[in-house]
Amino acid sequence: MGRKTWTFIAVFSILFIAAVWIFTATYQAAREQYTNGHEQSKKIAMESANLSTITEIKTFNSDKQYHVLTGEKTKNESVYVWVYKKDKEDKMLVKKQSSGITKDEALKKVNKEYSPVEIISVRLGMDEEIPIWEVKYKDKSDRYTFDYVNFYDGEIIKHMALKTKTSS
Repeated sequence: MGRKTWTFIAVFSILFIAAVWIFTATYQAAREQYTNGHEQSKKIAMESANLSTITEIKTFNSDKQYHVLTGEKTKNESVYVWVYKKDKEDKMLVKKQSSGITKDEALKKVNKEYSPVEIISVRLGMDEEIPIWEVKYKDKSDRYTFDYVNFYDGEIIKHMALKTKTSS
């Protein structure tokens, strides 16, 4: 192989490594917003809510950012915990899982009301300080749709549909 070939391979390799590094750094920075603060929220929940285990923690963004934890108290009591910042102070809401509707019940309510075509996700969240199940789906008009189902009584409190851009 000639000198030009080795130069091309060296330059291409450096550019490839730089591109991979930039992509990885960008991806990690983007993902960090979904995990940033999880350890602090776990600590708060373990100490203040007397949790013995935490099985899941997810970030939910609405008017505020919430960390929603699923866990158990020391007496094998399954709970959900919502942790959020309010006026620079950590706040927390703890509810027994049995005090509200289940994920499946929320999904049944949305299916009955709107007949989604494709369910994208169902997750716990909070809207205007009300615990909710957020059901995200595509409807018959190919719109992304979000229904907020009240955790306590199963009523749909918000229904939002976003039209997807169609190509011309």
